Amino acid sequence: MRAKHISDVNEAILVLRHFVELSAKLLPFLDELERKKAPTMHDLKSREKIIAVYKNYEFDTQTSRVLMNSDVLELIKKSFENISQRKNSSRKSYSRPLIQFLREHDRLQRNWGLVQAN
Repeated sequence: MRAKHISDVNEAILVLRHFVELSAKLLPFLDELERKKAPTMHDLKSREKIIAVYKNYEFDTQTSRVLMNSDVLELIKKSFENISQRKNSSRKSYSRPLIQFLREHDRLQRNWGLVQAN
């Protein structure tokens, strides 16, 4: 493997990692916004901005399988779809896809911590 190729792979992993970290914050927040009974104008604007992020993202779930040996992008995609398409917004707890994503995020964070410790 050439140095340039290794550098490109490392950069792709870093970008993917940032997207996963951002999703771990945005998806639970979106879930809360979707469950609000009386959202403010600010809430509605935040909701639309978050939805735009995920609708504009081209999900190639193979990317995380190849770069991270994880289905994290598939879990993010399913979580977003579940939250944004949910009809019953009165749920008090997170949906199953969101819980699965947050668990995978925790696992990845532990792995990233181990890599940094070495």
